[in-house]
Amino acid sequence: MTTNGSSGALRDIHVLEFGQYVPGPMLGMLLSDQGAHVIKVERPEGDPARSEPAFATWNRGKKSVALDLKTDAGKATARKLAANADVVIENFRPGVADRLGIGYEELSAGNPGLIYCSLPGYGEEHPSRNEPGWDPVISAETGFYPETNESGGEPLFTPLPIASTFSALLGSVSVAMAINARDKTGRGQRIEVPLHSAMFTAMGSRIIKFNNYEYVDLFDFPRTVMSHPYECADGRWIYHHGMFERFARQTLTAAGRTEWIDEVTSLFGRPVDSDTLDVWQERFAEMFKERTAWQWESDINAQGGACTVCKTVDEWLVHDHAVSAKMVEEIDDAEHGRMKQPGVQVRLRGTPGAIQGRAPKLGEHTDEVVAGLQDSPARPAATDANAADIMSALQGVRVLDLCIILAGPTCGRTLGEFGADVIKIDDPTRVLDPIGYIDVNRGKRSIMLNLKTDEGRGVFWKLVESADVIVENNRKSAVERLGLGYEAVKKVKPDIVYASLNAFGYDGPWSERAGWEQLAQGTSGMQVRRGGRDGKPMLAPYAVNDYGTGLMGAYAVALALHERNRTGQGQSVDSGLALTAGLLQSPYFLDYEGYQRDDIEGVDARGYSTRSKLYEAADGWLYVHCPDDAAYGAFLSGLNFRDIHHDADAIAEAIRANSIEHWMQELRPLGVSITPNLTMEDYRNDPVVRNAGFIVTRDHHVWGSVDHSGTTARLSATPPRLGPPAPWFGMHTDEILTEAGYTPAQIQELKASGAAVAPQP
Repeated sequence: MTTNGSSGALRDIHVLEFGQYVPGPMLGMLLSDQGAHVIKVERPEGDPARSEPAFATWNRGKKSVALDLKTDAGKATARKLAANADVVIENFRPGVADRLGIGYEELSAGNPGLIYCSLPGYGEEHPSRNEPGWDPVISAETGFYPETNESGGEPLFTPLPIASTFSALLGSVSVAMAINARDKTGRGQRIEVPLHSAMFTAMGSRIIKFNNYEYVDLFDFPRTVMSHPYECADGRWIYHHGMFERFARQTLTAAGRTEWIDEVTSLFGRPVDSDTLDVWQERFAEMFKERTAWQWESDINAQGGACTVCKTVDEWLVHDHAVSAKMVEEIDDAEHGRMKQPGVQVRLRGTPGAIQGRAPKLGEHTDEVVAGLQDSPARPAATDANAADIMSALQGVRVLDLCIILAGPTCGRTLGEFGADVIKIDDPTRVLDPIGYIDVNRGKRSIMLNLKTDEGRGVFWKLVESADVIVENNRKSAVERLGLGYEAVKKVKPDIVYASLNAFGYDGPWSERAGWEQLAQGTSGMQVRRGGRDGKPMLAPYAVNDYGTGLMGAYAVALALHERNRTGQGQSVDSGLALTAGLLQSPYFLDYEGYQRDDIEGVDARGYSTRSKLYEAADGWLYVHCPDDAAYGAFLSGLNFRDIHHDADAIAEAIRANSIEHWMQELRPLGVSITPNLTMEDYRNDPVVRNAGFIVTRDHHVWGSVDHSGTTARLSATPPRLGPPAPWFGMHTDEILTEAGYTPAQIQELKASGAAVAPQP
């Protein structure tokens, strides 16, 4: 195989992709954008997703080879391609790849360095293991279509392929981690990231449940009043945010309501009764009607606050920040011409990735690639016979985690899952929110340092001496103001990998703006999609941008560590929530001349069509998905309808006449994908979910028995580890300081100065 001249961190990696629809192709795209050479193998009639405009996004930068894997010649060519590959991707149903002669056991026998990544619908533990894994069915099974007041108490559908996207995100992290493991051992391994499993990573803190601890929410006021959508004078909506007192000061200063500041800030950090919250929400609602949404966005951000207009995806695609920060890029597509697409998700500043080209035409490179195989011997990875087995991909890697909230700490948690020693540097001036903290800080050790003091920064620099990675998620210049930014660290630690995550990325005019999950959803079009262009914007059920960005941060770190394994060079890497929001909306995050936007949106959405839709049965809601005419015909036959064009109301009436279990028993044997529409509580204690470790219950040192998320990716040689429960603030302060060489007397001096703080359970 020939190289393409890429400077990306994966420029030495060759990928063979048997993917179709969304998850496999999206994983191939993420690898291609970072320099990998991706060959997409398609059946003679092509990937079924070729009919979708977003095919041009999911398959950009690849070569297409058309092979009939049902023939001996096709299988032989596929196996020869695999013998020269570093990574194989497939998202068939379990057993299909084996039947086609391209399963892991067969391909790895001749290529021991092969990393083989499968993205099926369901994991080995699931009773639907052999069923097709359609996105809307899995979303229904994992609580992504909740019943809401806004939708009249009915479940609210969203067309975003969250399960496929998270499977691809987790797949990219897992592949990059496996590459790091192979750098040390020369050996490959098998990876599996089912779509159903990946959804539990997307749920994150929504899984948290205290089983014997009375949780007191100290964030009542900011959650209810500060973090809220408000309608403005022009009828447009803004989403306002700010979890800390300074944001209230900034907003009220921008509003000219400084007389409210003392009263409002007194409500932070303590429980607040519902009547008081209602009063202040009403005051804020009246205040925001005084100016247009665009004026509020400008005025509040000018004061350093956090606010964005809830935009449509069309508005974000042409927005100055999105375009200048390359969250939106244009390519020349073979079918659609100049086409807007999501930009490169992670930015490696030393080995920058790039979109390597347009999506290929079907079989466009078949002759070229097959001809290149004629005299090309198998290329197994170089294996060090003396290489020791390793238990985890990041064994021996130390991470300093300076992050707060969800996205940044998720990056650190993920690095810890793959074996890194993660030291969480907690800020003693912050109020701890146990719900988020428990979820994203398991597997870490905590030291409480005040980095605003000279002594605290001195400890930080001492810890840097043994660190390989630093992760932070502040505004662009915040750590620079403390003298702890990448350029400063690089001077004393040239091989450091320094990861930065924020809301709006580190390029463009908004790189200094504060932001949260809600603002990324608001500015990128996600809230408008869910609430409808004529309605009130609505948030997605899970913090998908936070968790997705955390995964992308871990992906970037793993890429940079692979580069360091090859060259010894460190670098800075970064990403942002708004970048992730574009990828999560990939079927609709595009535009080209002649494109007719007819997106599914709003509180009346129940599905794509009568063929793929939420229906109410006699005892609850279910989701029916018919991927083709044959399945739809079987569906109608199961309802005793003979006309394929039967009236939608008649179908709904027929389904209401019987129970969910009845329709499951009747329709599944006919090849119809059907599932109950579940909530978190429906599957929280499901033996399948529990046995797989997606939700675990463990005793915490302070909060007692707690339900929280588990690991979801499966790697055969270096599996992710759950790690101990999240620490409390400063739990390991003495331990970490002692490891860094401080004596007991020096530790006491640091505590006396306020630089290091004693544990606070």
